[in-house]
Amino acid sequence: MEGLSYDGMVEYVIYLVITALLALTLFLFFKRLQKVWLIEQLPGPRGLPLLGNALDLNVDNVEMFHFINNVCKLGEVTRLWIGPHPNILISGPRATEVMLSSSRHLDKSLDYRFLHPWLGTGLLTSSGSKWHSRRKLLTPAFHFKILEDFLGVFNTQSSKLVKKLTKVADGNVFNIFPYITLCTLDIICETAMGCSVNAQDNDNSDYVKAVYRISYLVQQRTAVLWQQSDIIYWLMGYAKEHDACLKILHDFTRQTITRRRKAYEQRKLKSNEEGTELQGEKKRLAFLDLLLESSTEGGKNLTDQDIQEEVDTFMFEGHDTTTAAINWMLYLMGHHPHIQARVHEELDSIFEGTDRPATMDDIRQMKYTENCIKEALRFFPSVPYIGRHLKEDIVIS
Repeated sequence: MEGLSYDGMVEYVIYLVITALLALTLFLFFKRLQKVWLIEQLPGPRGLPLLGNALDLNVDNVEMFHFINNVCKLGEVTRLWIGPHPNILISGPRATEVMLSSSRHLDKSLDYRFLHPWLGTGLLTSSGSKWHSRRKLLTPAFHFKILEDFLGVFNTQSSKLVKKLTKVADGNVFNIFPYITLCTLDIICETAMGCSVNAQDNDNSDYVKAVYRISYLVQQRTAVLWQQSDIIYWLMGYAKEHDACLKILHDFTRQTITRRRKAYEQRKLKSNEEGTELQGEKKRLAFLDLLLESSTEGGKNLTDQDIQEEVDTFMFEGHDTTTAAINWMLYLMGHHPHIQARVHEELDSIFEGTDRPATMDDIRQMKYTENCIKEALRFFPSVPYIGRHLKEDIVIS
């Protein structure tokens, strides 16, 4: 090195850099070839160069669902290519057990990133230590004793739903899905945020329309390859619509958090002045109130952003999954009249012809009805797919 001139040294460094880059490129290229070769050993539909199976998925939701199901019928472990990205589909119980019983493979699929602008990194979209800590924090909020406090909400909104359905149940075919959706939105809004959007009485509210639209936009972006590029998404005009929906949803949540935090602090101040324990109050606490308590007690230090992530998550997941479950349950009841008759008999034996509100004791007696709900969930789970992103190899089947 001592005999080299300045120009010679520069050339030598450039040579080293180019060699290193070439070596790295070759390493990544052969690693990619190995990965592609391994994945191509799995059964799956033939894809196009660069696009893979993207065109097969650029269809309406029903057709896409049938396509993915048909791919799963090829074996317990199958593959799809969405552009250059491989997606491994695991559908058999033995293969699924390997994945679900693992405490290492918890990173969410990259598709979940399209939910981040709306839900942040709450319980649904987070991974690793953040997911564990949030799960531990939120589990007590779903204790049966707490859920009992909301029985009045369930009864009130359900009665309103029955009245709405009575008007259209005239023997002709109608779409029950929107009615169930609006009912579950009212219930989750009141139980999660402690306020009402009156969705059943006002399905044209900006909040309700924003929930509908952004759910569709996110689902489409996940499935359609060219919508996944931020630039193309913006050029197609979807980003503007997505952000407009987002503003409505986040503004509503932020305003509710501010209002509930103020009410919580006033209750706490009043409690301290009277020398009583805040926890001892018999006031019904919404999910948001429980998060506010956790943010100020026990050293959890949840920020307003943290609280918003979880409230938005449960507003979305709480109404969407419940809506799907109820609709499929009713669908199956309609297809099996003899089962529906047995459910009817069980409810008649409990309520004895009255229209009184249901109690927790009544619900505990609905053994056959509960079994039917569980069977409906087995046939038609509310979330048919979940996604994981592997960062290391795993042996399956």
